[in-house]
Amino acid sequence: MKLSPFFPLLLLTLGAGALSAQTPSADAPKKKRAAAPAENGAAVPQQVVQSNSLVKVNATSQPYSLHLPWQKESPSGRRGLGVVLAGNRVLVTGQMVANATYIELELPENGQKVPAKVVAVDYEANLALLESPASDKQKAFFAGLKPMAVDSGTRIEDKVDILQAGRVGELIKSPLVISKVLTRRYNVEGSGFLVYEANNIVRSEANSFTLPVVKGGKLVGLLLSYDSKNQVTTILPAPIIEHFLKDVADGSYEGFPSLGMEMQSTMDEQFREFLGLKPDAPGVLISAVMKGGSAEKSGMKKGDILVAINGFSIDSRGDYKDPQFGPLSSSHLVRGRAYVGDKVEIKVIREGKEIVLKSELARRKPDDFLVLPYLFDKGPRYVLMGGLLFQELSRPYLDAFGDEQRGGAILRLAHIAAHPDKYEEEGRRKLVFLSLVLPTPSAQGYDKLGGQVINKVNGQVIKDLNDLADAFKNNKDTVHVIELNDFPHILYLDGFNAERDNMRLLGGAYRIGSLKRLE
Repeated sequence: MKLSPFFPLLLLTLGAGALSAQTPSADAPKKKRAAAPAENGAAVPQQVVQSNSLVKVNATSQPYSLHLPWQKESPSGRRGLGVVLAGNRVLVTGQMVANATYIELELPENGQKVPAKVVAVDYEANLALLESPASDKQKAFFAGLKPMAVDSGTRIEDKVDILQAGRVGELIKSPLVISKVLTRRYNVEGSGFLVYEANNIVRSEANSFTLPVVKGGKLVGLLLSYDSKNQVTTILPAPIIEHFLKDVADGSYEGFPSLGMEMQSTMDEQFREFLGLKPDAPGVLISAVMKGGSAEKSGMKKGDILVAINGFSIDSRGDYKDPQFGPLSSSHLVRGRAYVGDKVEIKVIREGKEIVLKSELARRKPDDFLVLPYLFDKGPRYVLMGGLLFQELSRPYLDAFGDEQRGGAILRLAHIAAHPDKYEEEGRRKLVFLSLVLPTPSAQGYDKLGGQVINKVNGQVIKDLNDLADAFKNNKDTVHVIELNDFPHILYLDGFNAERDNMRLLGGAYRIGSLKRLE
């Protein structure tokens, strides 16, 4: 990942966000949680192992516009350093390949290049695996490279090195000392994973989107961010990498599971007394249970007091005592130590009685959420009718405005994204809203509208954008009636004029190639 300011600390949560990943070939042999392939190669000096296990990765990225979804943003280039693994595959961060239109691998010493493709990617865990199509050129490219093993045994006070490739391929090391182990968001809001923190100065080379962190010639992590002011480095650690690789190895990537709940600390003495907790008793309050998550399926309810997960006691901060890292957020019990389909046993206190809940761990896909948590490698879904642009709400759309612009309608939409329960209970699959009004004759008088949630169109309840498209298509009247959640509550579009404006918009000044995207 590009060296950047430190990520903000998340609220205490257990799997509030969905996890997703592209899946490798379905022809790959299936073996549940097979060991991730790893080789150390021949016994050669550490310096040689490290330099012969790294390749430069160049990617061209071009995301779609969030506000004009039929358009793409200007392309940009990314450069990083990938780690060679067994099978001539290369590990990088997910952010390195997000919205990539072209990826290539390059040998640092001589500039030899081969094209590459994504085998698997998990944007929440911020990891991606690349490979180059089989060819004589590919064989020659990897002939002198050695796979690097993954070491998940790192502990606090261990010394590690961040590796970078210089301008002519020389290996550059920045020594660090692991100072903390905690959980934090990587690249997608709503999901917390294990991270290492380390201290010391990191030399900044241009466009370093992915940098490996090694110890004793083995991979212990990938750079997430570097705070140059405080000289603090955040590292995506080997246990998460190992989890990702083992899941990919069975040929059917399922991603990281989550419980799907939020917790509230019980540190305050008066709050503990209100909850009926003894001063030395463990437990945190469950403040929310996500629809469709593992916690809900187990029977967990808002107001329960969580006291243990799989035999590990949960303290008043929501931490447990990890055998390797010491006190650590209980989210790691699910995100880092378990897989989709694993059994989970949860002990809670409800109305003063201890209850044991059991379930299988699952993950919610991004499309299962009312508000999409992220949007990579594809364009936003939209419908354009007579100059009115309708979209499905996503967190990237809201984030594009920035905190300083979140007023009025955007603030209302952000509130809905943070509290989707009401709309989910209504049976909505996505939140469809009016995002923009283009200057057309049909839309005259509506030009200042935007951000209104759509309830019905032509009498049909709108649960997602497909419903909206069908409601316009199947209308038997000459006027489209659009019912909104907020003022002015009802919009009217003349059907004939709206279709005429649609034809004018296609290929016009706004470079609109299609009036909708529903895939």
